[in-house]
Amino acid sequence: MKNNTIYLEAAGDKNRLKIGIYTPKDVIWHYEDLPAHEDKIRQTAVSMAETLNRASRKGCSGGHEFERLKSVGRMLCDELLPLEIKEKLRKSDAEYLILKLDDRLVHIPWELLCVDEKFLCQRFNMGRLVKTHQKIAEGNERNLSSPLSLWIVANPRGDLEIAGSEGLKIFQNTAALNQEQNLILPCLDAEITPDEVKEKIKSYDFVHFAGHGDYRSQTDPGGAAQSGWKLSGGNFTVNDIDRMAGGAAMPAFIFSNACQSARTEEWHRNSAPESARPAENRQTDAGEGSFGLANAFLRAGVKHYLGTFWEIMDEPGSHFADEFYSLLYAGEPVGKAVRQARCNLIEKYGPDTCWASYILYGDPRTNYFSPNMGKASIIPRESEPSVSRSTPTRGSFFNYGLNSGRLKEFQYMLAAGLATVLLVCAILAGNYIVRRISLYEQIKIQELLITQAEKKQQKTEALFNELIKITKPAPASETQDSGTLTLAMVFDSQISLSDQKTENLAAFAVQSQLIAYSRFKILERKSFDKILLELIWEKPEHLNLLMPNLLIFLEVYDEDRHPLVLMRLVDKNTGIVIDNLFETLENGKPVFAQKEKLSENLLETLKKHYPLRGEVAEIADAGVMLNIGDRAGVRIGQWFKVIGTDTLLKAVSVETDTCMTTLKKGDAPPQKGAEIIEN
Repeated sequence: MKNNTIYLEAAGDKNRLKIGIYTPKDVIWHYEDLPAHEDKIRQTAVSMAETLNRASRKGCSGGHEFERLKSVGRMLCDELLPLEIKEKLRKSDAEYLILKLDDRLVHIPWELLCVDEKFLCQRFNMGRLVKTHQKIAEGNERNLSSPLSLWIVANPRGDLEIAGSEGLKIFQNTAALNQEQNLILPCLDAEITPDEVKEKIKSYDFVHFAGHGDYRSQTDPGGAAQSGWKLSGGNFTVNDIDRMAGGAAMPAFIFSNACQSARTEEWHRNSAPESARPAENRQTDAGEGSFGLANAFLRAGVKHYLGTFWEIMDEPGSHFADEFYSLLYAGEPVGKAVRQARCNLIEKYGPDTCWASYILYGDPRTNYFSPNMGKASIIPRESEPSVSRSTPTRGSFFNYGLNSGRLKEFQYMLAAGLATVLLVCAILAGNYIVRRISLYEQIKIQELLITQAEKKQQKTEALFNELIKITKPAPASETQDSGTLTLAMVFDSQISLSDQKTENLAAFAVQSQLIAYSRFKILERKSFDKILLELIWEKPEHLNLLMPNLLIFLEVYDEDRHPLVLMRLVDKNTGIVIDNLFETLENGKPVFAQKEKLSENLLETLKKHYPLRGEVAEIADAGVMLNIGDRAGVRIGQWFKVIGTDTLLKAVSVETDTCMTTLKKGDAPPQKGAEIIEN
């Protein structure tokens, strides 16, 4: 019978390594006692992480770094694995490889040992179980019941936009679990403080963090205890987690998608010489303090922790998270979801090394969800299946005896009737549930888009205030009666690795329609908040800048079959939100080809709230001349109403600053100087 799981167990002590490999069925197994050069192995692991960190910072984590990773993987394999274990790994057809390590060996990237030109984490679904001398919190056991709850903390400082997008994607994958309960709390682009994390983290079964991480080694000031998540107003640190241990149960699963969030040194106080460690970090009690995020969360009671060994590029990291959750919610075990997400990342980004950075602590065979989503099973794949027995019953039907033929015929008829009724009920219920879920998802997505737009609005207003301090901007038009309305658009102007984001394309489509309707003047075609920031940096004290009357904050949710676009219209002078306009795009059709559909309601809203105004300049034989023309956006065929009357005028010819109209309704032409408004 195939062994679905193999264990690789290793323990270290004073430059010696005891290592063996076995299956769950083995009663006795062989291990080897080998010399191991601790300092050399430690330096190799540190050197590899720092090399990949530098490459990632330069945005060049590609072929050269991949080959470097492979050469280090081969070297570590030769240093750590005897020939017999290499052969067993090479020949094994097991699906899962569980590392059973002691706390002196956790800093080694075992997942990247290279056997036969292939990394272990590519061949096996892997997870780590650790034996430690440290004290482990004895808190309450978390009761996992369907459906599971999730807290998404993405871009908590507002300085990593792609992390916010990552949170949106994960929310979309999990929206089906929400149904009519608030089981998923997405905090996207929101200012989250360490105290808020301490308050809320134990309320959820799963926690996903996407943002900046802070890795500290034992030799840094404050030591590894200051490693943590970077939040608004400070860091959520290892020390904080240690203080939270015990009492209420911690989440079962934490995915810390931040740079170096799973990097660690040995979980041992002698991992750095006493003299090399800061005085505030020289602790004598062996069970006091943790050595990084993974160590702290696991000691506090977390069952699975997924993080990174080195710094990763933003876009591949977000893609990995999206792939991982898609697989996890489809019913794949945790370790399999990690390995398949790695493979998908390799297929998409080639030799980029982001895929190799992820490390999973916990049993890789654990299922949190059944294939139909939402059922917490927590059952390893190799558990004995339960056996259920059914007992036949005997009796009469309505106390009347029937011969076997008649009874069988009646049973067929009854079964067919019941099946028909159940089918109709299922279809009706299914349609109702789908509509409810779809409506709920749409409302949630709209709320998220509005929240993001509000954040951008606050940021833009702060930039305006900063710019006003150092410049003398030309005032917006005193009135908006006859002048051209100036508009500026705030949208995501970043370019992804593959192509322009949908936000850019939607923004350009809307801008082109506004320009065609010449009443509106667009202030630059680049996202206006970026321009404000550049102007502040340049300190343009003597620039005479034209300020906009209106701001349009554009947000796009494009992770669905029908991308949703939000255009938030704000009066710059008053700060009042005029309207939140939502438009749905057709997937597969070029965004620019849908510019009329995108802009129709926006133009109508602008005309409603900011109608074209003017006055009668002259009464002539040819008709009634108005003091507004092409420059103000007048078009032939446009209708105007004389304020205070029922008189209607229609434009028949248009000049630069005037237009000629004819009387279409009313007994007499209006008086010179009479005010008119677009009808």
